[in-house]
Amino acid sequence: MTWQAVARKDFHDSLRSRWLWVLSAIFVGLFVGSAYFVGKGLGNTNQNASTDAFIGLLGGRVVAILVPLIALVVAYSAIIGERESGTMKLMLSLPHSRQDVVVGKLLGRSGVIAVPILLGMVASAIVLVFYGISLKIVSYILFTILTVALGVTFVSLAIGISSATSTNRRAMVASVALYVVFTQLWTYIRRVVLVMNDKLSLGLGNIEIVKYGLFVKYFNPVRAYESLAAALYMNSTLGARLYGAGRLGPVIEQQMGTVPFYLSNAVVMAQFLLWLLIPVAVGYLLFDRADL
Repeated sequence: MTWQAVARKDFHDSLRSRWLWVLSAIFVGLFVGSAYFVGKGLGNTNQNASTDAFIGLLGGRVVAILVPLIALVVAYSAIIGERESGTMKLMLSLPHSRQDVVVGKLLGRSGVIAVPILLGMVASAIVLVFYGISLKIVSYILFTILTVALGVTFVSLAIGISSATSTNRRAMVASVALYVVFTQLWTYIRRVVLVMNDKLSLGLGNIEIVKYGLFVKYFNPVRAYESLAAALYMNSTLGARLYGAGRLGPVIEQQMGTVPFYLSNAVVMAQFLLWLLIPVAVGYLLFDRADL
């Protein structure tokens, strides 16, 4: 299968360009540093300390801000860079279809982001165990998978942008804009959507507006990741959905009572995975029709 050849070449190119080594240093340093902070702070003072504290520290803004940024930087020029340099025509003159190129680039760049994350998580587990932190193996593995999925999701977004745009500059601008929207502006977008309740006279009560707002909130893959990570160490699924609500969280949780099905872990995960599948599919369709 020629997409495998494209993926291998793309991954090996990252080794030659030292992308993989740089990212490994970043993630190992960040994760091990966080593990040292947790282990040093809790290992000798709290006999019940577990890796939940580590997941709680990393699963918030730290990983949610850094991983998407690195993934976009790694992958935004994967397709358009080849087009502008002229190597895309050479690649397609070999027994590679455009679909092979997109799939291969997606897998190759996903490997570039996934391997450093895995190395960082393994190294962190060693540090945590060394400091006597109880390793909750299931939640730790699920958090690792979820973090890799976050990176791969933004690689998919970047590959979709790279496939759909006609210049490297446009791909870069679109990637930056997407990152800003997901990490900084989504709260304002959600508020605009909620204001439509009054404009359209939907007649929703306060608690229904909160539920509606949470549903919109978790269409953002960054916020979905944070909530799913919180669900790994919190006893309440509803509490995980209200992650980031601050002092209002317990009040809203008491009023809502139960978790609506559209705020369940399965639905939030489905919303999260949509960003993994749809952008690269749309990008491929546009790339397939593009005149090279």
